[in-house]
Order: sequence, then C-alpha cells, then structure tokens
Amino acid sequence: MPVRSLLTVLAIPIATLLAAFFAFVGYHKAFAPLAELAQHRVWTLALPEWAGRLVGWSELLLAAILLGFALPRLRLWAAGAALLLIVNQAAAAAVHWSSGEGDALPQNAVLVVLLGLVGLVAWLQHKPMGETS
Repeated sequence: MPVRSLLTVLAIPIATLLAAFFAFVGYHKAFAPLAELAQHRVWTLALPEWAGRLVGWSELLLAAILLGFALPRLRLWAAGAALLLIVNQAAAAAVHWSSGEGDALPQNAVLVVLLGLVGLVAWLQHKPMGETS
C-alpha cells in the first residue's frame, strides 16, 4: 500500500474522532450555562459571552466540515477546517497559560498535532473540482 494511501486510511478515523470531539465541546460552548462551563474551566469564559458562544458555533461548523475529509472532493475544505481549529487551539492554549492552567496544555498540544496531521494529509490528498480517479 503506498504511503499516501496509508496516511489517508489512518487520517479518516482521526478526522472523524476530532470532528466528534469538536462537535461535543462546541455544543457545550454554544449552549451550556456559564456556571457549567466554569466547572470545566472552558477557555472561552475569558471572552465576552457572545464571543464564547460564537466560538462554540464555529467549532460545531468546523467539526462538520472536518468530516468532509472522508470525501476526496472535500478534502481541501477539511484541511481549512483543521487549520482554523489549530488557531482555535492556539487561542485556547494562550488563555489556559495566562490563567495558570498549564495542566490543560498537553490536551491542546495533542489536538494541534492530530489536526496538523489531518490537515496535511487532506491538503496532500485533495482532489480539485472536476478531477476523477
């Protein structure tokens, strides 16, 4: 099996799990009461409430787009979603660091590495519109 195909086969379940994770946390940021978010030290509490809710909605949207990795024609979109979620995690890490919550940083780092892998494979494997194979 060629390396590119193997990477794609490995990246599909990773992209799916990442999409499920970001859908879960995005849903909570978008809809959960602020007191519940505070119990879980959600980084968006450092933002105005409307901005934190917007982050939740963006995570829901990007999770859905990340699922497009499974379809060759949507891989470029999935790569873009992965890149935006990396920016999201960089913001989360900055807030956790400035709040003295260094114990949250390993999770941010793992998510960045996995998103980077999925994004890179999606970028390398995307099929331009009209191309078939």
